[in-house]
Amino acid sequence: MNKLLEIRNKSKAKKPEFERQDSNIFKQFRGIYRKPKGIHSKMRKGFKGHKVLPTIGYGSPRSINGLTRQGLKPITITNINDVKKIKQGEIIVLSRTLGLKKRIVILQKIKEMKLSVLNIKNIDEFLNKAKENFEGKKKEHKGKQEQRKKAKEEAEKKATEKKQETKEGKVNEPKK
Repeated sequence: MNKLLEIRNKSKAKKPEFERQDSNIFKQFRGIYRKPKGIHSKMRKGFKGHKVLPTIGYGSPRSINGLTRQGLKPITITNINDVKKIKQGEIIVLSRTLGLKKRIVILQKIKEMKLSVLNIKNIDEFLNKAKENFEGKKKEHKGKQEQRKKAKEEAEKKATEKKQETKEGKVNEPKK
């Protein structure tokens, strides 16, 4: 297992960053990969001096696919119950589909258990920023609700005033 990890880590160090054709010309293509499909494409044909295509040879050994650099299998957490099942020393990864509210609760629990998370560098810093962000969203939402209520009340007042004016206008007009 360790030998396979060493092989993978060495090959990943040599692996190029696969980029889209013409990424050296167009800024918006940088950091993105698309398969070249043009009939005259030098990159698709694999000519010397052109960018390389991702092939099976760049892959890591199948038995260690999905493991971390240390050879441990990360556990993805999607809810608070998953945190309760975790033992000390396991690698944790928070699911990307977690919302901010649940993410805060889960990270507080992880902090109490003194565990580390692979996809968050500093838990304390993240929690502080997330709480501020969450509180800001709450205040913004309350402000919007109050504005809607005021606008609704004003519209109702205007509607009642119009009704009263029309009633008064009809009553005061002499009949012909």
